[in-house]
Amino acid sequence: MRTTQRMTPIEYAKMILEKVSFEPKIFRKELRKALRNASKRDFKYLMAWCREKFSKKNSPP
Repeated sequence: MRTTQRMTPIEYAKMILEKVSFEPKIFRKELRKALRNASKRDFKYLMAWCREKFSKKNSPP
């Protein structure tokens, strides 16, 4: 028997953002999509996580 764990929407968004972080255009699209569906608490959490994780990598020139 296989046990599967369900991923929360925020965990899923973080996984996707890490995978597309190499391409700023796709990253912004996926971030907007994740934030559109997030609660206020999750919105703040995800924005803080993104700033910490990607601030230098995806900042505009």
